[in-house]
Amino acid sequence: MINNRAVQLVLGLFVLIGLALFSQWSGEPPATDRPTVRVADFDYYVLVLSWSPTHCASGAGRGRADDLQCRSGRPYGFVLHGLWPQYERGYPQDCASNEPRIVAKGVLDDVLKISPSEQLVQHEWEKHGMCSGLGQRDYFAAAARAFESVDLPPAYDAPRRPIATTPNEVRQAFLDANRVLEGDDVSATCSGNELAEIWICLDRKLAPRACSSEVRKRHCGGRKVHMLAVRGDWPSE
Repeated sequence: MINNRAVQLVLGLFVLIGLALFSQWSGEPPATDRPTVRVADFDYYVLVLSWSPTHCASGAGRGRADDLQCRSGRPYGFVLHGLWPQYERGYPQDCASNEPRIVAKGVLDDVLKISPSEQLVQHEWEKHGMCSGLGQRDYFAAAARAFESVDLPPAYDAPRRPIATTPNEVRQAFLDANRVLEGDDVSATCSGNELAEIWICLDRKLAPRACSSEVRKRHCGGRKVHMLAVRGDWPSE
């Protein structure tokens, strides 16, 4: 006579076999093998270029803590802040991923050439990069391609004196230097009375596209602002 324990074991074995066969027939991996996030859920990118002197003049918890960017003696002007996945309204952030949270040293060393702050690179990866669906190296390679595709206006190369201007004038300078860009593709943002960043909207293939309305609203318009002089060690003339 078969006892209840044996019946339960046999039934349990049939259940496990059935689940395995179903998983195979359905073409889906078992739940334990599924990645947390692999398909990127966003509509476009915002490429953010930071005016380094404004950042370096910010409070003690921000710019003053960035020795590499603000105290290295390198005359940084516009630098890469980040490449942000964006929805038409809102944006994803702090996404779950199977990718490591800490940026690998080899990747970090490459990114620091255009985004000279270890803290910023790490922050950008955790908040934005992990939502891109890309691995670390591919994400920062995309950010580098986007950054290098933009020609910086010569007037902002490395000014030694502050520039009195307006966000509209700065945006127009970027449009003049990059004929593939249109007005709705670019916004200039401010921090108080100082120019802070340039935001350029790109599609998922990194081609220019119009920004959504909430990104365009960040543009500071025609008010007077300053672009602080670039810091750094200058060669003798």
